[in-house]
Amino acid sequence: MIKIIAKKDFTRNGEPIFAGDKLKVNTVEELVKLNEKGFIEPLTLKEIVQFKKELENSKIKKEEE
Repeated sequence: MIKIIAKKDFTRNGEPIFAGDKLKVNTVEELVKLNEKGFIEPLTLKEIVQFKKELENSKIKKEEE
């Protein structure tokens, strides 16, 4: 899984996030939004596509169980 690190302090869903914290992101849309606004360490398109594939694979595994 890609490490998603906060670049600056902000709040998400009422929860404070501080620079350097590791984040758990559940959707590609949320990841892209955080990336575009500069809240996380910059990700390349390749890293975002990789995250999307990993997310889809984890959903498939959960459905099989």
